[in-house]
Amino acid sequence: MKIMNKPTTQERRKLKRRNLSYYLPVQDNSTQQVLGHLVDITQLGLMIDCKKNIPSGQDYNLHLDFLENIAGKACIEFVARSKWCRPDSIQPFLYNAGFEIIRISPDDSEIIKNIAEKYGAR
Repeated sequence: MKIMNKPTTQERRKLKRRNLSYYLPVQDNSTQQVLGHLVDITQLGLMIDCKKNIPSGQDYNLHLDFLENIAGKACIEFVARSKWCRPDSIQPFLYNAGFEIIRISPDDSEIIKNIAEKYGAR
């Protein structure tokens, strides 16, 4: 697995976040529970909708299953750090949580790029 270097603000702005047209579940490998559902993603981070408040600064071993086989794999695993969490402005019983990807294999990083391009809303 490769450790992700912390990107500069300028680097983060170059990567366009893509809202996804599919609502993919994001699973916490430690608990085997769905943490939330993917809302948008870049190679550096992701946002999920979740039912509980997620504390900032915690690392999670995450598992992302695909609706169809992408690049010969049915899922990817990576480590992401929670950066923020706030109540959803439209659905008050949900939270939006942002994560920074801190460890991922180069192949899985490329798959994330492909997911954003293939399934991201334009």
